[in-house]
Amino acid sequence: MTIVMRWGLSVGLALSAIVVSSPARADEGFRCYRTNRLINVGDRLPEVRARCGAPDFADSRAEKRKVKLRVRRQDGVWQESLTEEEVVEVVIDEWTYDFGRRKFMRHLHFENGRLVSVATGSYGGRDDDDQ
Repeated sequence: MTIVMRWGLSVGLALSAIVVSSPARADEGFRCYRTNRLINVGDRLPEVRARCGAPDFADSRAEKRKVKLRVRRQDGVWQESLTEEEVVEVVIDEWTYDFGRRKFMRHLHFENGRLVSVATGSYGGRDDDDQ
């Protein structure tokens, strides 16, 4: 093997070790301690409830947001593409799971019924026997 090939192989192995050993980010999902089932960003609200049970805390609200839309208009032979703003209502649900004093709490953020992020909180406050 040439030096360049050995160096390339070493770098490739080192990079694959980093990729394999890197921990999953909390905002991608988590494993529910109650049922040992995976919860992933993109899951729907009823799926999360079915996999993990009812949350320990839940809050819901509606929020208005401006979104930009690309619109095409045709007037006879002329066609134009415009950007227009529209106000839409987004339903925000925030759930918290407290898995006990020895485990971290999870804060789930849903938009229009879809899980968009998961944040890891501090250690829970419940007794582990209360689950």
